[in-house]
Order: sequence, then structure tokens, then C-alpha cells
Amino acid sequence: LRHIHGEIEKRKAAVEHYRARLGSVAGIKLCQPQQDVASNYAYFPVVFDGFRQDRDAVFEKLKRENITARKYFYPLTNSFPCYRELPTAGTEKTPVAARIAARVLTLPLYADLTIEDVDRICDVILREE
Repeated sequence: LRHIHGEIEKRKAAVEHYRARLGSVAGIKLCQPQQDVASNYAYFPVVFDGFRQDRDAVFEKLKRENITARKYFYPLTNSFPCYRELPTAGTEKTPVAARIAARVLTLPLYADLTIEDVDRICDVILREE
């Protein structure tokens, strides 16, 4: 734990670089920092909504380059068979969550992720194919 603040600062630098590279790209939405909230920079979710490629295409493009992104909130918990009998079961009852779950990826983020790595990830995402 004595290194936690340094590790968070390294993650913060990566997040800031992701934001600089992806923040103004049409069709890519980033979570905005919240006022009076200290982030631990645990995840970097990106929503592909109107981008030239959908979330799954970006996921596959990253995968081909050995870059591991995760489909976040996917599948939705209320789509699991064990919840089938509950009144909230079924993604049709949570359309906003279903919409986001179909569009969000978490990009790699860890303390030793270099700015060059972030650039490589962003280059793959932004590359036209």
C-alpha cells in the first residue's frame, strides 16, 4: 500500500493521454470526471456510439493486435438464466443498460501502461480499415 499513490498517478497519466487522443473523436464517448470525486483510475470505459465501427468491430481489431479490451457490463446481469423468474429479468426491461452494454469497452489500464502503449491502442482504434 505504500506505493498506492504512485501507482494511481501512473494510471492517471495513461487516462489523461487516452482522453487527449480519444476525447474529441466523433462517435466515441468518455466518462467525464466528476467534481469533488477522487478517481482511482481503475478502469477506462469507452462508449462507441456513432463511431465508424461498432464496439464488437473495435474489440476484434484490438484483439488481432494482441490488445486485450473487455466488453464491460456484458452480458447484463438481468439476462442471466438464474434471474429469469424475477420481474426485472430481461434486457427489454432495462433498455438504457442494454444499449450501453452493447457499446462499451474498457481499454487496457494499469500502472505500467506506457504512453507509447496508449498511443498504440489509440492508433489501432482510430485506424481506418
